Amino acid sequence: MAEIVYTNKAREDLQEIWNYTFDTWSEAQADKYYEEIIERCDELLYDFERGKDYSNLILHLKGVKCNRHIIFYRILSQEIIEIARILHEKMDIEKHFNK
Repeated sequence: MAEIVYTNKAREDLQEIWNYTFDTWSEAQADKYYEEIIERCDELLYDFERGKDYSNLILHLKGVKCNRHIIFYRILSQEIIEIARILHEKMDIEKHFNK
């Protein structure tokens, strides 16, 4: 079975999402949303082809929604799905990939 790996940027994104949710709502809500995102990433193990194509940003990049965020990922091999970034839908996505 394949595994999910997270880039350092994706890990930073998760931390920022948790912090923002904690500051805005509560620790319980931050934990809940964090778990939703992780579960959505894990679902890619079983349905990795259905994501929207974002190859205009990075070759073979795909994305799936999780509430108001987009989980960007690449299929590196039959064994590895890389979570590249997790960005809010209102962010300038192209700018974040060109950093």
